[in-house]
Amino acid sequence: MNRPATYPLWQRLYDDVRFASRSYRKQLALANPEEAIRLHYRHICKRPLDLDDPSLMTEWIQWLKLYGDTSRWTELSDKYAVREYVAAQGFSNHLNELYAACDDASDLPWDTLPDTFILKPNNGCHSNIIVEDKHNANRPQITQTLQKALREPFGLTTAEFHYRNIQPKVVAERLLHQPDNPHGLTDYKVYCIGGKARAILTCEPTGNKTPVKTLWDPDWQAVTDYNPRPLRQEELLPRPTALPELLSAAEALAQPFPLVRVDYYIVDNQPIFGEMTFTPAGGYRPYGTDLFLQEMGLLLTQTILS
Repeated sequence: MNRPATYPLWQRLYDDVRFASRSYRKQLALANPEEAIRLHYRHICKRPLDLDDPSLMTEWIQWLKLYGDTSRWTELSDKYAVREYVAAQGFSNHLNELYAACDDASDLPWDTLPDTFILKPNNGCHSNIIVEDKHNANRPQITQTLQKALREPFGLTTAEFHYRNIQPKVVAERLLHQPDNPHGLTDYKVYCIGGKARAILTCEPTGNKTPVKTLWDPDWQAVTDYNPRPLRQEELLPRPTALPELLSAAEALAQPFPLVRVDYYIVDNQPIFGEMTFTPAGGYRPYGTDLFLQEMGLLLTQTILS
């Protein structure tokens, strides 16, 4: 466990009252980012945040937000702009097919889009829209949903200001399918520290609301002590044939940064780039045990302080 820390009951109750107001959290983040981070961290992680001597990965993420070099975070967290970086690093063959990119959802070129595609705001998450048949799609409702997502100041309450600076766009891309899973795509999220792949989080859709999540080492061994749930043999994914290519690309893309999670899919044995995330789960509650957070934190300590 991390070094002992106290979180007295009076402060917990006081934090609960402040945290309950989203408006208050937005105002606090703009006025005092460090206090906003400390409040969010205490409320979510149930422990005080140590920025003077970070040891957990979650603490280092908060430290990087405040004191790290974040000059490229906006560019590379932008799901549209990052494509140029991926191509420049020699991985244009890993980019999904792009159909359109618009500043305003009402400008989507529906007439020239294929029948099936996916729509994504470039400045956040959880707002993707799958269009299975554009001829039967409710275009006004889709436009309204996307416009709302573009206006949402994603990352403000969590002090992830690099998202706030993204120029909002709607991106239309090819809808990917994974033949061996009718429920959706397996997400391969590669934690890179110091330009090296250190762990892989897989998210396997099952038809239920919550995907099956598993943490692996780079050699594709499921790490029992990293996973907060019992590992069931029938849920463990086979080692992907494309794993070496995927990890090599993730490490190349991550090379300049102390920490970034590089997300990929695999379709027909071909790695397909997803996104780059510098603040996984905002740095508050990434999937994994305390041991996982400690060991990734130690690697970050060695990387940042070396």
